[in-house]
Amino acid sequence: MHTLTFKLSLIATALISSSSAFAEKTIAERIVVSGSRFEQKLEDVTGSVTVITGEDIDRQLAVDLQGMFKYDPSISTTGSGGQGQTLTVRGVGGNRVVFIKDGRRTNDGYAGGSGYLVGRGYFDVAGIKQVEVAKGAASSLYGSDALGGIVVITTKDPSDYLNSGSSFAEFGLGYQGDSEQVAVDFSAAKQLTDNFAASVVLSHREGEEVQNYSETLPGYDTESTALLMKLQQRIDDKRTLKYTLDLFKQDTTQVITPKVQETDDTDSNYAFAIDYNSALKTTWYDRFQGHASFSRYEQKSQQISDATNYTDFNDYRFEQAILGLRAVFNKEISTQQHQHGLVYGADIDLYDTTRPRFKTRLLADGSTDFENQKQKAFPGADTTLVGLFVQDNITFINSNWSLVAGLRYDYYTLAAKSDALYADTQLNDIDESALSPKLGAIYQVNNNLSFYGQYGRGFKIPPHDQAYQSHGVEPFYQILANADLNPEKSDSFELGMRYSNDDVNFSLSVFHASYKDFIETATVGSEPTFIPGVNKTFYQYQNISETGIRGIEMNFAAHLTDSLLLETSIAYADGENKETDQPLTSISPLNGALLLSQEFNDFVFTGAWRVAKSQSDVPVDMNGQKTTQGQGYGVLDLYASVELQQWRVNIGLSNVFDKHYVLYELIAGQSQDADFSQYSQPGRNFAAHISYQF
Repeated sequence: MHTLTFKLSLIATALISSSSAFAEKTIAERIVVSGSRFEQKLEDVTGSVTVITGEDIDRQLAVDLQGMFKYDPSISTTGSGGQGQTLTVRGVGGNRVVFIKDGRRTNDGYAGGSGYLVGRGYFDVAGIKQVEVAKGAASSLYGSDALGGIVVITTKDPSDYLNSGSSFAEFGLGYQGDSEQVAVDFSAAKQLTDNFAASVVLSHREGEEVQNYSETLPGYDTESTALLMKLQQRIDDKRTLKYTLDLFKQDTTQVITPKVQETDDTDSNYAFAIDYNSALKTTWYDRFQGHASFSRYEQKSQQISDATNYTDFNDYRFEQAILGLRAVFNKEISTQQHQHGLVYGADIDLYDTTRPRFKTRLLADGSTDFENQKQKAFPGADTTLVGLFVQDNITFINSNWSLVAGLRYDYYTLAAKSDALYADTQLNDIDESALSPKLGAIYQVNNNLSFYGQYGRGFKIPPHDQAYQSHGVEPFYQILANADLNPEKSDSFELGMRYSNDDVNFSLSVFHASYKDFIETATVGSEPTFIPGVNKTFYQYQNISETGIRGIEMNFAAHLTDSLLLETSIAYADGENKETDQPLTSISPLNGALLLSQEFNDFVFTGAWRVAKSQSDVPVDMNGQKTTQGQGYGVLDLYASVELQQWRVNIGLSNVFDKHYVLYELIAGQSQDADFSQYSQPGRNFAAHISYQF
C-alpha cells in the first residue's frame, strides 16, 4: 500500500462521514431471532451475530449479499452482478451455511465448473427488514447445513410499514455504476379493515456484468423482477395469521459470438407461506409459532457451443422444490432460584431435487447427429429432514450467571430417483440420524459489561450431488457415486466479552472450530485407455479431511460527539487441513473496516475504509512451491444521504482513489505467476438511490 494513498485515505475518512437513525441503531440494543428462534436481545446471545438492517442496506446502497457484508471482515462473498452468490463465514461457506428466509429454508447451491451454478443469492433486497448471520455451529436449533453458521433473512410485514398510519406508499429509483444497473422499486401497505392489513413490494432491475478493473471480462446482460406480497390477519388480541407470496425471476444473457458461443440463463423461485402466531398462554406454552411453506427453485441454462465439425445445443437445469413445516413453542417458567426461557419444537423439510440435462448436436452439414439426448450429472433425489429440538435459557436469581443449554435430534433420508441413465450405478439410500448439543454461559459483571462462552455441534448431511454424482468424459475421467458418505460434523467453541453504554459498544471474541469428515474429491484409481500414454482417472467424493479454524474478532462503535459516530471492526482467522498440514484457501487474510459518520442537520456523510493485508500463510502446489499470497489493499468509499420531508436520497462513491486490487479469496491456491487481472475489483464507480414516500 503506497504511503500517500494510505495518508489520503485516512485524512478523507477522518473528514467525511449515516443518519442519526443509523447512529442510534448502532449503539442501541438490537433484537435478533437467530439465537433462540424467538426474539431476544443480542446481548443475551452466547455467540457472535452480525446484524444488517434495512437502513444499513439503504445507506450502503447494497443490491446483493456482497454489498450487504462489504464492511464485515469475518464474512466474504462470491458472485456479483446477477450471478449466484454464496457466503463464507469464518472460513466455512457454500452449503455448509444454512439460509432461512421468513422462516423457510432456501435452495441449495450446486457446485460445478469454477463456481456455483446455482447460488444462494436469488432474492431481492427491496423489502428486507433485517439479516442476521450467526457465526459458528447452529445445528442445535436449525439442523443440517448449519455447520458453519446460519443466515436469517426477515422481510417487512404490513405492520412494519403502518406503524404511524393506515396507509403507506414509496417509490424509488436506483443506479449502480459497477454493473450499470438501473432499478425501480415500489412499496405499499394498507390497513384494509380492523383485522386485515396488506403490503406489496415490487422491484425491477436491469444491468450488466460487474467488470474487472481493466474492463476486459466477457459481457452479459441481466434483468430481474421480484414481487413480495403479504396479508396479515388479526384473529384477536393474542393471535395472528400471515400469508406470504414471494416471487423472483432473473434472466441473464451472454453472447460471446452469435450462434457460436451463447448462454441464456433463467433463474426463478416462488414461495407460498402461512404463519400462525399465538400469545395465548396454556399449560405447555406461552407463545406458539406455526409455519407451513412451499418453495420451488429453477435454473435453466440454454447454451450454444460450437466446435469444428458440429454445434452443441445444451439444455441444463437444476430444479428443487421444498415443503417446510415448523412448530416452535416458548414457555417461561419461574422458581425461587431460576427463571427458564424454554424453546422447543419440530421441523420437517421435504426436498425434491432434479438435475435434468439434455444435448442436441447439429453437424457441420446441417444434419442432426442426435436430439435431446440425456446427459449424466447426478440423478434426482428425495431428501427428508425431521428435527426435534429444545433449548433452555436459564437465568439464576440473585446471580450474575445465566446459562443456555440446547439439544436437537435429526433424522434424515436421502433416496436417489429411479433413472435408466444410472442403471449401472450403485445408488443406495442414505438413512441416518444426528444429535446436536449446545451449551453456553453469560456472566454479567454489571449493566454494561458481560463475558460469554459457548460450545456448539454442527452437522451437514451428505448432499445429493456428491453422494450420487456419476458422470465423466470418456476416456479421460469418471466420477463414481458414493452413498456411504458420512455427515460432516463440527465442534465450535467461542469466548467473548461485550461492553456497551449510551455512547460506546465494544465486543471481542475468540473462537476455535474443528471440522471432521469434510466431503472432498479424491482420486481412487486409474486404468489405461486406448490412447497410448493416456490413463482414465477415477474420482469420488469421500470423507477425507479433518480441519481446524481459529481466530479473533473485534468490533467497536462510539459516539465521538452527538453527531459523529465511529465504527471499526477487525477479523483474523487461521485454518489448516489436519491431514495435509496445509493452510486452507477459504481463510481470509487479516482485514478490517473503519467507518466515520457525521450528521449535519438533515444531511449525513460517511467515509468507509476497507483494509486487508496480504495472506502470508498459504498452501503449496504439487511441486512444493508456495501459491500466491495476493496483495494487501486499502480502499475508501464515500456515502451521503439526506431526508427532506417525503424525499430520501442516498449516493455513494466506491473506490474513491480508483485503486487496483484483488481479493485474496478469489485467487487463493493459484500459482504466484498466474494472471489475476480477471479477478481485479471495479475501479471508481458511482451509485445512487432516490425515493419518495406518499
